[in-house]
Amino acid sequence: MRLAELIADADVVALRADPETEISAVVSDSRRAVPGCLFLCLRGTRTDGHTHIAEAAARGAAAAVIGEGYEAPPDFPFVRVRDTRAAAARIWNRRFGCPAEGMRVVAVTGTNGKTSTAYMLRAILSAAGSRVGMIGTVRCLCGEEEIPLGGGGEISDTPAAMTTPDPEYLYGAVARMRAMGADTLVMEASSHALDQRKTDALPVSLAVFTNLSPEHLDYHGTMDAYLRAKARLFEAVPRGIVNADDPAAPALAALCPLCRILRCSAETGTEGADYRALRVRCEGMDGVGYVLFSERAVFRVRCPVPGRFTVMNSLLAAAAALELGADPAAVREALRTFPGVEGRMERVALPGAPFTLFLDYAHTPAALESLLRTVRAARRPGERITLLFGCGGDRDPYKRPAMGEIASALADFVIVTSDNSRTEDPERILSHILGGMDREKPYAVIPDRREAIRFAVSGARAGDILLFAGKGHEKYEIGPHGRRPFDEAAIAREAYEARGERSSEGK
Repeated sequence: MRLAELIADADVVALRADPETEISAVVSDSRRAVPGCLFLCLRGTRTDGHTHIAEAAARGAAAAVIGEGYEAPPDFPFVRVRDTRAAAARIWNRRFGCPAEGMRVVAVTGTNGKTSTAYMLRAILSAAGSRVGMIGTVRCLCGEEEIPLGGGGEISDTPAAMTTPDPEYLYGAVARMRAMGADTLVMEASSHALDQRKTDALPVSLAVFTNLSPEHLDYHGTMDAYLRAKARLFEAVPRGIVNADDPAAPALAALCPLCRILRCSAETGTEGADYRALRVRCEGMDGVGYVLFSERAVFRVRCPVPGRFTVMNSLLAAAAALELGADPAAVREALRTFPGVEGRMERVALPGAPFTLFLDYAHTPAALESLLRTVRAARRPGERITLLFGCGGDRDPYKRPAMGEIASALADFVIVTSDNSRTEDPERILSHILGGMDREKPYAVIPDRREAIRFAVSGARAGDILLFAGKGHEKYEIGPHGRRPFDEAAIAREAYEARGERSSEGK
């Protein structure tokens, strides 16, 4: 592809290169540069691609895309743009043939609930007859077929393993979906991705906002900056659907005056909402029910996923589907039969166990509190909640004591352990969590998560509810030496089998 074609949508401010140059590849890592490639200079938190132009040139790069205020080596061709990250999204989009053109694109953002809402919307639109591609935290799918993103097998914090992949993987995945016949794309849009302009080249037709609570402040710095990153999704979108019950909803709407905002509410006193959940029933571990009321349709909703948060997640998904023209009958049936999402209140099958075990991805204070309150409201008298959780290393230290406080306030027994400590000292993380806990309440500290799981399963009493929070769908653990396989469900099953063997030996 010619250079001129690749940069056609980029905001070019200067060009010192032959636009007719044939480009063999596009790379943002100088170590992957090949003869004839275009090197994208991206500035990250640890390194700046502009400092590696010479290396890319030595490997045969044909030109570099640089930002304002930067220079290329003498006589080396370059394209100067206003924002290299925005340009990268548009260049990769061009590289893959603008694959989302003609597709309906729905992007879901928010601190919690993105994955569940996206999965519900995918289920509804599929039931309504669409061929849906989905990109998100858990996996990348087209219909029922998984699409490997590539680049996610060596370490966990790879461009392709993120909630919203880097442009190279994102637009490549959309191209594969289009080739497989997808007419709709449902995706999660993280605040990092929006701030880094990864989705800028996608023609998003509908945006969804779930909620906002403290998270990723190690990156954004303030809650205002975090909100503004989320709001970027709505700035150029004709319609947006928001959780009107979240305190941040009015501020988000104010930041996006050109977007038609439709409000969803599950609370009383919000008669002005466009979509409302009325006569809400939380039926313990059997799910939720309510009446969806809107100008488009009025019908009863039943969803088997437990938790008050399911009301809003399903309402947002239903509203989005109805706005896209889905038949109310398809919405109702898809939610009634929705199987849940891997790692979100996922029950682990332990045949014959006198206790129950759930895995959940809750890794923020708000998500952990919601999880615990859901289970407390659903449990029967006498049932004890044992919570096993930790906090990620090299991430948000402020939230650790807050999660410790929530854990000791709402669980009956807490096991504090590791959760992707990365390069940070696990003991330091644990001390932060313990700083917020009530030490007068029952708890244990077991740094090794595998041992913590064994301890929880072996000591579970009849009627106990075990909650393993933080990892959810993840099948790995990240330590100082990178990623290693770690399947919580498999470890729990092994511990349960060992428990049975010990019981047999004691007879």
